[in-house]
Amino acid sequence: MKVSAETIRNFLNQQQKHVTHYIVAHSYYFAYHKQAKDIEAMTFNLRKDLRHARNCFNKELYGNGAKRKPLLLQPLLIPTLEGTKEIANPKISIHYNIYLGNLPKSLTTEDIKTLWTYCWHTKANQSNNIYITEPLVNTQSYLINYGTKEAQFGNTDCWDFENTQIPYSALNID
Repeated sequence: MKVSAETIRNFLNQQQKHVTHYIVAHSYYFAYHKQAKDIEAMTFNLRKDLRHARNCFNKELYGNGAKRKPLLLQPLLIPTLEGTKEIANPKISIHYNIYLGNLPKSLTTEDIKTLWTYCWHTKANQSNNIYITEPLVNTQSYLINYGTKEAQFGNTDCWDFENTQIPYSALNID
């Protein structure tokens, strides 16, 4: 199956009811006027950094249970990359738009930002330029379209499939 912007958005729309938070996590990488091979190397490193931050976040939230019972004790995490084209805005870094869900109900948005900042900035050595929000009912579609806008322009590699985690048991998905 060929991945398209529509495929990605359809998948995100199916998960929409489980998304409770939306994060924009900037990096120290800038694609502006860089060669394709350099952007590819930056993207490769950034995906590794996200994997490290994701594992740290999982452990901070659920301890070792995140490894023992990943389909139950991991957050829903669907990341998309933005800013990976050499003609991108010179002031905006390559960054992730991350859809989150299955988080402990006791955590506030500020708690989640503190944990994510620790994992992304301190542990993965990336930028502390992080934005987090709780999507409102009337903003869900906008956030999905916003996070996948590069796919609309042909960059279907914007979905970081390798770093996507879906705790199917916790979400009661068939």
